[in-house]
Amino acid sequence: MDYKVIFQEPFLEDLETIVRQVAAENVSAAEKLGGLIVSVGESLDFFPERYPRVKQRPELRRYIVAKRFKVFYRVNSDNQVVEILRCWDGRRGTDPKLAS
Repeated sequence: MDYKVIFQEPFLEDLETIVRQVAAENVSAAEKLGGLIVSVGESLDFFPERYPRVKQRPELRRYIVAKRFKVFYRVNSDNQVVEILRCWDGRRGTDPKLAS
């Protein structure tokens, strides 16, 4: 059965910031990156457990896009829901604050 994928507001804000930063240098690359990040997120409707758990927060999982953009998400198998929580540029050093 397919899961429902929900993009949470902090993720959308993070994505907008990242796309704007990339667009300052290359609009086409920014559009492709934003589309890829969302596309991988949408693909979590099928087998969302395919990406690894976050070691410090085992209830969360993450996928990486373009070698440096980390996307954190939570799977609720009981309700068949995937919540996409944050998108983070790995070059920032630390991971984002994640709501419990």
